[in-house]
Amino acid sequence: MESIANLFNLRLISKSNWLLALCASLLGIGQNGLLVMLPQLVAMTNLTLSVWAGLLLFGSMLFLPASSWWGRVSEVKGCKFVVTASLVGYLLSFSVMALVVSGLSAKIIGPATGLVGLIFSRLIYGLTVSGMVPAAQTWAMQRAGSEKRMAALATISSGLSCGRLLGPPLAALVLGFHPLAPIWLMALAPLIALLLISGQYNDPPLTTTQHQSTCFHMGLLPLLSLALLLAAAISMMQIGLAPAVGKIVTLSDAISHHIAWLLSLAAMSTLLAQFLVVRPQRLAVEPLLLAAAVVMAAGLIMMVCGNLPSLYAGIAVTSFGAAMATPAYQLLLNQKLSIGKGAGLIATSHTLGYGLCALLVPLMTSVSGQHSLLAGAFVASLLFLMVALWQVLRSTSHGAR
Repeated sequence: MESIANLFNLRLISKSNWLLALCASLLGIGQNGLLVMLPQLVAMTNLTLSVWAGLLLFGSMLFLPASSWWGRVSEVKGCKFVVTASLVGYLLSFSVMALVVSGLSAKIIGPATGLVGLIFSRLIYGLTVSGMVPAAQTWAMQRAGSEKRMAALATISSGLSCGRLLGPPLAALVLGFHPLAPIWLMALAPLIALLLISGQYNDPPLTTTQHQSTCFHMGLLPLLSLALLLAAAISMMQIGLAPAVGKIVTLSDAISHHIAWLLSLAAMSTLLAQFLVVRPQRLAVEPLLLAAAVVMAAGLIMMVCGNLPSLYAGIAVTSFGAAMATPAYQLLLNQKLSIGKGAGLIATSHTLGYGLCALLVPLMTSVSGQHSLLAGAFVASLLFLMVALWQVLRSTSHGAR
């Protein structure tokens, strides 16, 4: 028995970044799996759809303050501590949610008590799970070293994309056994990840180079604005799918099916970009960022055209470009800021982008209608292209000196 324990302590589990990608995939499964469950959750709890939407938004918006904080913690206590804390928080949040929904469904607890319990579960989720992806990215880059950081980021992004792709069908599959089965699945899944993570070595932080800062400064704003603009553009594009398809297809069931296929195609295109371009590191960072900006803008032009084939082609091209852009601006940020804090700030900027989209959507729809959302996403992609071009020219001029 002692020899078996020693083997486990000597990392019988390989030091693979794919285990960290598995942890990141839980975030994607949880996000998209809950969306599939919304009708059942509304029916079981007698809480309205708007209340559930507010609960989901509350948990997501807590990523805003918490992500950057976890980034700093990862540099002090190590990434293994943060990933473990995130997995425990994931398990607790979905366990509390499952218990509260069961109580509401069985009329054991009242609506007010149930709502407090659900808010508490989303509070746990937002304050803990927000550290998952930044810590996994930082840990993967520590393992990969400075030359393989792009491939490491692509591995974690691939895990997140796989989770988002598998979440809806997985939730739909287990719903056939019990209405609460998806939530219990999300609560139990982190146990496997925790067991695997416990055998992993907590890699030491990469040393800060002379070009890296340990605190925020104004020179980081262009790169953080790229993260914000990309999140806003992609979020607005996704919200704009329903009115865009509704212009072409009239039956509501057909609209839902087309949206499901479009989102699945987007996830597949994201994975292709990560495996074909980002992971093999076929382009240097600046050319990758510029190419991503051009591809993303081109895809949204296609989607604005408005016919069904152009929507399918456009979302594939846009998603391909967005998948190339994320590691590019994150690596540029890591040249100027320590990687733990950089990962946290990128996650915070993405959350700000989603929040900006949430503010702009009602304004745009009231002024120019729902069909303007894809055009708004295209404008955001043009701004992204302009900032990316300025960043690349600025980097080139500094390099020439």
